[in-house]
Amino acid sequence: MSKLFSLFCNLENFIIRFIRLYSCIFLFRVLLTIGVVLILDSPLTADKKQPRRNVIKTKVESIGYVSVADGFQEPTDIQFFPGDPKRMIILEKRGKLIEVDLTTKVKTLRADFTGQIETRSEEGLLGLAFSPDFQTDSKFFVNVIVKEGGKDYSKILEFEWKEHLVQKIEHSKRMILKLEQPYSNHNGGQLAFGPDRKLYIGFGDGGGANDPYKNGQNPGTFLGKLLRILPNPHAAGATYKVPEDNPFVHHPGFLPEIWSYGFRNPWRFSFDKLTGELYVADVGQNEFEEIDLVT
Repeated sequence: MSKLFSLFCNLENFIIRFIRLYSCIFLFRVLLTIGVVLILDSPLTADKKQPRRNVIKTKVESIGYVSVADGFQEPTDIQFFPGDPKRMIILEKRGKLIEVDLTTKVKTLRADFTGQIETRSEEGLLGLAFSPDFQTDSKFFVNVIVKEGGKDYSKILEFEWKEHLVQKIEHSKRMILKLEQPYSNHNGGQLAFGPDRKLYIGFGDGGGANDPYKNGQNPGTFLGKLLRILPNPHAAGATYKVPEDNPFVHHPGFLPEIWSYGFRNPWRFSFDKLTGELYVADVGQNEFEEIDLVT
């Protein structure tokens, strides 16, 4: 009887040890599985070469071209004379505004700011926009970089078109807006009147590598922004008016002129002629460029 009881006790101990061992193995497997899942899901170990999500694949088409004019030096912008698509206006970085008759190919110098503006790096004569009322007011606007007191500034200047005058900076009727530029690159440059007849102005983040001053996300500066203004203020002493329907007019901390922000360098933008939608070409940092739809 004692031998049978001893055998039963040994069997009981064996079963208890087996259960404990199996429980440890099971727990180890569970923890191992959880660990593997966490490691695989961790962004720290993600494969940097894996494809980016939400990338639209497009087919690259072969695009031909026809030369309509040549002999320009560092052209920065192309516009067409209001009401006459055969008169093409070319801007050169160093300060010349040249009209080309697309029928005769004759070039006519309309403005020359050479020696009056800064042209280092990406600076220069950067943008042109004709007034939506050009047929009656003859106004056009330019975006240039100038040096004052040892500092560089973007200036939006208003001129009156004169057929028989080569315009100089001093012929400007008035300054619409002035903005200090911390560096000589990523200064923006585009000017355009939208379908709403408001003037849109693109400013970069001011340059320097990696937006050192974090201007793109700073609502208290024009740098890294797309602005929307009315250049005809109808108020004494004012150079422009802020439209009441600008999105940040009543937002504390935001400059009311801001239409959109967070840009690196919105160098060029355009309004779709059919829909009126605004597309912005934003120059990125090193590897990435963007085309943004601003709504």
